[in-house]
Amino acid sequence: MINLYIVYFAILSFIGYIYECTAMVLWTGKWDNRGFLFGPIIPIYGFAAMLGTIFLNYFYPNYTPLFIFVLAVFSSAIIEYIVHWALEKIFHAHWWDYSKAPLNINGRISLFTSLGFGVAGLVVIYIINPFVFKILNAMSDVTLNILAIIFVALFSADITLSVSVISSFINTVTSFDDSINEIMDEFVNNHMSENLKLNDKFFNAVDKFDDVRKKLFNDRIDRAKKNNSIFYKRILNRIKGFEGTDSNVLNKTLNELKDEDKHE
Repeated sequence: MINLYIVYFAILSFIGYIYECTAMVLWTGKWDNRGFLFGPIIPIYGFAAMLGTIFLNYFYPNYTPLFIFVLAVFSSAIIEYIVHWALEKIFHAHWWDYSKAPLNINGRISLFTSLGFGVAGLVVIYIINPFVFKILNAMSDVTLNILAIIFVALFSADITLSVSVISSFINTVTSFDDSINEIMDEFVNNHMSENLKLNDKFFNAVDKFDDVRKKLFNDRIDRAKKNNSIFYKRILNRIKGFEGTDSNVLNKTLNELKDEDKHE
């Protein structure tokens, strides 16, 4: 039974990815890779669908369409808010932003997206689940075990890869920016007169340092771009923005990387 739900989780996570990307095409007119991980899955969909399915099957089997709709609206809002908040706290970044949508809460959830998930809940329970479980129940235990092992291995590797890329990017950019600030502090201390009065020589030196700072910034961009693997680009391109103390430099570097990737 556990392996069956592991495979179900994988299938619904993939369907969630297709749903998200398709919705973005309809909303913006262009394809947008969605989700936190490298692979074509969005675990929040698989988790929500699995949790809802188990709850309905074992605790509330006499459900109605209205009950499913209301349950999907509120449960999706709660899960989406918690996941958004958790990712902010862990990575100081966000992968979706509803701040421009009406009736949103902290840009993490909005009324219209939650209503959309309510409709999606009906589709999952009445259309997707009967089809998926018919296929899964027809599989042998050995097949389910093999599929479950393969998915867990791929899922674990994907999480490790994604976290590694994001952490590496943050550390590379922020550590390099810290070195720039240290150089500037040292520069100012060396060129300030003892009575703390600025002179023409100092102003000329500051102009020169501004050129050096720009060069250092470009060097930081180049350093962040050294890893040109498809994993690196795809994972970073899914991030919509950073928050917190180093958000300015991280967002600027991230946008530079995205702009260059568009022109390649």
